[in-house]
Amino acid sequence: MVDSSMKKILLAEDDRNLSHSMDTWLTLEGFEVVTVYNGEEALKKLLKEQYDLLITDIAMPRLNGINLISEIRTVTARLPIMVISGKLNAELMKQLREMNVKHMLPKPIKPMEFRKVMDNLFPDYMMA
Repeated sequence: MVDSSMKKILLAEDDRNLSHSMDTWLTLEGFEVVTVYNGEEALKKLLKEQYDLLITDIAMPRLNGINLISEIRTVTARLPIMVISGKLNAELMKQLREMNVKHMLPKPIKPMEFRKVMDNLFPDYMMA
């Protein structure tokens, strides 16, 4: 049974090793994590269920991260989104900021940077 006070995160990452590592860490931190491996699956989940955060890659099969974010922003501007990508550059970051994405991390992920972003998103939730 899932605790109704748990924060729910949708993780969209096609690198299964990375998604497994992130899923495990977030679950151990007390989050409910739903993992999908492409943007199309992520969009279906986001349209059916409520989430407290979307973590997405940019380069994914069947619907890339930019198109996923664009689709979601037509439904809600309020969902916090974190982009984790090896493709981040100044132009992409500007485009993401215009799409109301405030949290971006380059791959490979540095665990302390990831934790800092999560602490900022959920200051009263993260374990010490």
